[in-house]
Amino acid sequence: MTDHPLSLSSSVPTLVETKSDRYRLRVRFNRLSKERRLLAGLLILFAIIMCGLLVGIFILSWTFQGRTSIIYREINSTDIGTTTITIGVARYGESCDNDTNCEHPFVCYKKGSSIPGMCRCPMKYDFVNNQCIGDLNALCTKDTDCQRYMSCSGMKDGTRRCQCQTQFNYDDERRRCRGDYEAPCESNIDCRTNLVCNKTNVSSFCSCDSHYNYHPSGRKCRGNPGAVCDRLTAECVDNAECRDGACECSNQFVPDENKVCIDPCPVKIQHQARIRYPGNCRRFIDCQHKSKTECPEMTIFNLHTQLCDYPKNVFDCR
Repeated sequence: MTDHPLSLSSSVPTLVETKSDRYRLRVRFNRLSKERRLLAGLLILFAIIMCGLLVGIFILSWTFQGRTSIIYREINSTDIGTTTITIGVARYGESCDNDTNCEHPFVCYKKGSSIPGMCRCPMKYDFVNNQCIGDLNALCTKDTDCQRYMSCSGMKDGTRRCQCQTQFNYDDERRRCRGDYEAPCESNIDCRTNLVCNKTNVSSFCSCDSHYNYHPSGRKCRGNPGAVCDRLTAECVDNAECRDGACECSNQFVPDENKVCIDPCPVKIQHQARIRYPGNCRRFIDCQHKSKTECPEMTIFNLHTQLCDYPKNVFDCR
């Protein structure tokens, strides 16, 4: 009983010191400004987000290193005597170790011997509508192995490869065969540039777009003067060029009634090197420099003075 008071007296200072320390810490924390508290909270939140990102990156890297098990969609079992051999058949996009793991005609593409690969279509084949479709020059055995408007043709080296059918040409940019004039089609994408799929008849076929005419020599549709065009892809008729989104006769040439660009300048240029543009009083053609020019506003071309003049001084054109 004599030791009990001593033990109580020895524990009291410790408890008091602990309470005083907590009080001092609380007072010190309350003295911090609101900005410091906000900054501390943001730093803590940033640290949590960074930790989450690191964990996510680690999980993704672990997955793409091929550490996941190979998943097979279907299993075929074969009995040989008393031994059962199980063969896994993986489809497009599934993991594999070698070509035998993949369903025909998929092959196993691997980046390293220690990393599992993935079943993909063979070289020059694209995965379309859940099947591998051969591109140009892809090895094939039948026409259905190739793209639409392609056929499996025999080559000089003895192989069979996908080639564009008659009336079709391969478009490198779109990676498909596109139809020439009067070739069968289902949509405009099946036809070459400046051709549209004409669906007015029972059977659809490629025909020239409006204001375009087919030229058999070049096997192209070429735009008449005034036709909408694209400088990179469209072609205009002879002596015309695509300018400001439309086909226009170049240099001194002008369109006639048949939408053909003709040269109105005389064979021998004598006194008048400039002539009036047909049907336009403000424009004139410089036959010597082979160019066309338009007079400023409120003026028209004066054939006698060979200059732009006020309309009151020009009597032969209104």
